[in-house]
Amino acid sequence: MEESRTDEGNEEVRRAWPPKKEELEQLYLAQRLSAMKISRIYGLKYPNPKSGESMVLWYLKKFGIKRRDKTEHARKVTEEMVDQWISRYQKGESLKRIAGEEFSPVTVFLHLRRRGVTLRDKVEAQIKAVTKYARTPFSGELTEKAYLLGFAWGDLHVSRHGRAVRIKTATTHPALIELIKNCFGRYGQVTLFPRESKLAGFEWSVQADLDRSFEFLLEKYGPVPSWVTMEDNVFRYYLAGLFDAEGSISLLESTFFGFQVAIANKDASLIQTVFGKMVGLRFDPRLKKQKGSEVWSLYMWQAIHVRRFLTTVCFIHREKRTRAKLALLIQDSSGTRREELLEEWDQLRASFKKERDMFVEEAKRALGRS
Repeated sequence: MEESRTDEGNEEVRRAWPPKKEELEQLYLAQRLSAMKISRIYGLKYPNPKSGESMVLWYLKKFGIKRRDKTEHARKVTEEMVDQWISRYQKGESLKRIAGEEFSPVTVFLHLRRRGVTLRDKVEAQIKAVTKYARTPFSGELTEKAYLLGFAWGDLHVSRHGRAVRIKTATTHPALIELIKNCFGRYGQVTLFPRESKLAGFEWSVQADLDRSFEFLLEKYGPVPSWVTMEDNVFRYYLAGLFDAEGSISLLESTFFGFQVAIANKDASLIQTVFGKMVGLRFDPRLKKQKGSEVWSLYMWQAIHVRRFLTTVCFIHREKRTRAKLALLIQDSSGTRREELLEEWDQLRASFKKERDMFVEEAKRALGRS
């Protein structure tokens, strides 16, 4: 691809990616620009700016361009710079933020200590350094709590991360990213990172660091808590979260015409608990273990139970809500109208697949593999 001309120091004039060896030598060695600044010159834009920097560093290594001596920054520090660093540090900025792209936090630390600056307590400094985004405590609303726990049980890895609760997963579905942002975006920053995937080739990793009031999500690693099954309405929200994560709505046409709703999970205890509670709610589920795997399936196909499930369980996943609405219309139709709606069902499935394929391609481009 033909490159566009780039003036020295002018980041507004973009170059074509991927770079050529002589270009990187000119920018990195001759002009002495940082990897981060070079990524901006090439117009690399990712959810995490460090991803662009990493791509430039990877090409430096590929071309055999030797990294500059990191200690050279210490020789470039002026007394005026240190004066500014002291002022910013005393106003509460972290060493990492002060260091920016041109220096290391250690360089800033050594110069501040040489000046006799009283450094903040190490633990306090670490807390401020990792708390880049504000975290809001959980609302405490019981049905929301049940939904989030059900959703986490199916789709999220949950762990303690310092003073935060970290949730993360990986997906090729834009609708799942939307759902996570809707659920957790008001409580903390949701971030995306492209990565390679064995199944799809490429996918998106998504994570958020939440307030410690979200530690209830760690209950997913034990038995279903009693507060989930004690009240029917609370359980319905839990079931909705689990279905949004692990559920499916399928059209059956082989032996009879109708729809099947199903939930799949490897946790036998979880599935059996959900099965028992659904029976108590007068659904008619079936339970089986899939051949040759550890996955259990809970499913229903009788029209009356499928209808009641789709109309009383408040799942919010965009794809599943759209499928449910159309499935109910098809159930109630016949003749020419049903044929039209079945064509719409096929078109809907195709549109979701196209959406996922585009999302995978976007992750591929973000990693510079296109």
